[in-house]
Order: sequence, then structure tokens, then C-alpha cells
Amino acid sequence: MTKNKIRTLKSGEDIVATGVAKKFGRKTVFSGLDVRVPTGSIVALTGPSGSGKSTLMSLLAGIDKPSQGVVEAPGRTQRGVIFQNYNLVGTMTAVENALLTARLLGKSPTIAAVQDTFAYLNIDGLEKLLPHQLSGGQQQRVAVARVLLARTPYIFADEPTGALDRTSARIVMGALRSAADTGTAVVLISHDAQALDYADARVALGGAHAA
Repeated sequence: MTKNKIRTLKSGEDIVATGVAKKFGRKTVFSGLDVRVPTGSIVALTGPSGSGKSTLMSLLAGIDKPSQGVVEAPGRTQRGVIFQNYNLVGTMTAVENALLTARLLGKSPTIAAVQDTFAYLNIDGLEKLLPHQLSGGQQQRVAVARVLLARTPYIFADEPTGALDRTSARIVMGALRSAADTGTAVVLISHDAQALDYADARVALGGAHAA
């Protein structure tokens, strides 16, 4: 088997990792891991802190390379990422941040789409505010809006409900569920048991192999 290989996926293909290992120096985070994320599904990565969930997500997203094994991952222009720390641009307004990924991909969401997305996430009226003027939960929902408006076939969501109350968390997970139901492949990391209930399958890290 070819080592350290990433094959770029075409839209509509499953994400597949075969015999994947990741090492940092002498430390092996995981090895011999087989994972499939089918299109139209949510697959959750679970396990204790330090088990390698974020590392595996980076491999599945094609952001990082495995130390061994093969990963079939989406190309840079096909993925949307909800970062745990939001990664909003401090000098851009909420709506400018929400449109950033779409614009980088050459897309132009309609005004109605932007308005509907902000209203759905209960952040309408905040469009012109800068990130430092928003609460953590509001910033997180802007980060979610950024992915939804980009309409990519692959979404990687790292703790997308971590700063949200129960109502907002249900709204966000409902949006990710809807995306999956229309063909998007979603990779989820969450410590929220209710968020994990939206997953079609789980990959347990921390000594376990998964498929």
C-alpha cells in the first residue's frame, strides 16, 4: 500500500480512509484505522480528550497527511469547516464573515439566502456587528452560517454546539442534518450527547479501530 497518500475526491464521492496512522515524533496517535463517511450522512468522531479526534478530522478533510495509509479526501474548494474556535476575521462584520467561504469559492449567495440563514440561526439583526461585539454563541452561529451559505458537499464540524444553549444547539444540528439529508457528507466532533444523536454512525477513538 502506498504510504502518505491523499486522493482528492470529486463531489458526491464518499470520504474513505484505509489503514491510516498518524504519528508525531515517537508518539502514535492512532494506527490501522479504516473509516468511511458516506455522502448523505453524519459520522461522529468520539473518544476522550487527546484520543486524536481533531487529528483524524484534519486527515479526512485533507488538511493534513497521514503518516501511513491512504485517505480519499475532499479538495480545498469542496469543504466547509466549522472550527472549534470559530476562526472569524476580526475586522469583518458578521455577514462578511458568513459570506467569506462562499466568495472564496466563487459563489454568490442571494440576499434572501443570507437573510433566511441568519433568521434560521437566530442571529438576524447582528449582520453589521464585528466579532468582538458578539457573544461566543453568536460567533459560533456565524461560523455555522459561513458553512451553510457556502453549500459545499463536505462539512467538517468541530464542536459546533459547544458555546450554544440547548435550543440553539438543536437548530444548528438540525441544519447539519438537513445538509446531510440532501447529500452532504458531514464529519462531526462533539461532546454533546444530544448532538451525537444526529449521527448516522460513530467512530470511537482511544484504542479502538473503526470502519
